Amino acid sequence: MLAGCGDGKVEKAGASTLFHLKTGDCFESSAGTAGRTVGIKDVTIVPCERVHDGEVFAVVSHPAARGADYPGDEAVADFAAAECLQRFPAYTGAGYDDSDLEVASVRPDHESWTDAGDRDAACVLYKKDSRLTGSRRKA
Repeated sequence: MLAGCGDGKVEKAGASTLFHLKTGDCFESSAGTAGRTVGIKDVTIVPCERVHDGEVFAVVSHPAARGADYPGDEAVADFAAAECLQRFPAYTGAGYDDSDLEVASVRPDHESWTDAGDRDAACVLYKKDSRLTGSRRKA
């Protein structure tokens, strides 16, 4: 679903899909982010300088082969969570436990895994009960 690295510089806001999210992208979600499942149709990429709900800090690929059976929601979520937490300090310059940020992931479901061969998950940082302004990428 996701590939490549971005610089987080978006010239204008616009509707997007998971296939276009890149490391460094900031976005707004009509569903918010805290404790919710965010549908891709709810995501709009915005410049990071603008108030936003989340920021993609990594894109990770599940090691399963393209034709492999879907391992289940819990297995995909566990994989994404472990990979995202491992990559958090490199992007933000701080340990997860020392930050004011939360981590979530946007990952393939059964349908996208099976029908589209999606194996990538986007690691997203956000603030619980508030929104972000500016990128959290370390300088």
